[in-house]
Amino acid sequence: MLTGPKLKAIRALKGMTQADLAHAAGVSPVTVATFESGKSDLRTSTVLKLCDALGVTVVYRVDGTEISGP
Repeated sequence: MLTGPKLKAIRALKGMTQADLAHAAGVSPVTVATFESGKSDLRTSTVLKLCDALGVTVVYRVDGTEISGP
């Protein structure tokens, strides 16, 4: 499962800001910030948008073993 801290680590690894990720995923920067800080859970559809924007594979989403993309 993608958690806020995992999202933050992947985003940093990809060299993206919260605003970059929010724009790429079509969500608000507040959504990204509150999820990364653990203050909010997200709907599955939003998590999938974030994963797609980060280029994270379905395998990583499930068990944290693989990241694709640049």
